Amino acid sequence: MPRHIDRHQSDSLHDDLESPADEASYDGLSIELPVSFIEELSASQGIDDLMNVIARWSRVIFRADRVTIALPGADADHLRLVAMEGNDAIPIDMPVPVSGTMVGRVFAQGKAEICPDLSLSDDWDCKILSDKGLKSCLDVPLLSGSRCFGTINIGHCQTYAQDVEDMMRLQGMAHWVATSLRIHHQIMEMQTLADIDPLTGALNRRAFAQEFAALCANRHEDGSGEMAPLGIAMIDLDHFKAINDRHGHAAGDRVLIHVRDALTSNCGERDLIARMGGEEFCVAITGMSKPKMLALLARFTKAIESIYIPEADLNINVTASVGALLVQGGVEDQEQLLSLVDRVMYRAKETGRNRIIFHQ
Repeated sequence: MPRHIDRHQSDSLHDDLESPADEASYDGLSIELPVSFIEELSASQGIDDLMNVIARWSRVIFRADRVTIALPGADADHLRLVAMEGNDAIPIDMPVPVSGTMVGRVFAQGKAEICPDLSLSDDWDCKILSDKGLKSCLDVPLLSGSRCFGTINIGHCQTYAQDVEDMMRLQGMAHWVATSLRIHHQIMEMQTLADIDPLTGALNRRAFAQEFAALCANRHEDGSGEMAPLGIAMIDLDHFKAINDRHGHAAGDRVLIHVRDALTSNCGERDLIARMGGEEFCVAITGMSKPKMLALLARFTKAIESIYIPEADLNINVTASVGALLVQGGVEDQEQLLSLVDRVMYRAKETGRNRIIFHQ
């Protein structure tokens, strides 16, 4: 007979299953995975696609009325649903609190739970599922190593629909999913380390070259049917060595971070900001007219005129020499274009610094 667990047993289920006797009892458990499932997994184009495939087939394999996969949200207090199949009791775009929910508890504690009768639960998510016609659910953590990446939840329209064997099978599947997520995170972290300047968080020179080439290749026409203008500016801080010599390299680092922040606050999410090396930065902005580009650069130079360094309790006056240009048509040679704007920037330095020169 299947081993069902009641409400009070679910809290200690994880500990109970760690005993040698229980391990032996479930050594023979297996999951039959359809060939089509494996083929769809191998064809997945990204992590979101992968999660949707897993949710869809989990519903089939466990004959569930609802399956969701939840991953960490925008803040530490919420989870976000990234895949859903079946009953949409909790909309996929609704953040799920970690506190006061079954799914949040499973995520925070890393322990699987079965709620055999949702109508008896005080958890926020269980109450919503019950109100929408579901009767029971099983939630397991996505564990890989010592890290929990999220949870998988399966729900049914019958009470006591899941047993311990179901939990063990789903947990085994969840371990595999979590391993995939861990590998994905490691790849993304390595990509970030390869692309991002470690001090300022801006793109590094290599990554900027790649992103700039893609930006040039994918520029769209504006409302008039013309190619959207592309603004480029090279920014070099004046007398930066003197700042390091006078105030120390820690203060100099703080200045570079503030410069990146000032650029970020004046640019859009799709614009490119890079630290090209030393005290030199570059920005690439689409859909920008010359007057707007000059106004943006003026706001930036104003923002860095006085930078407060809290560690030393001092204000550092910073100026920049800026070279800028606007591209109206297509870009055939990105390197030549960047070399041109770099020469314009050096002209700003040679003619007295602390100024913006726009290439005509």
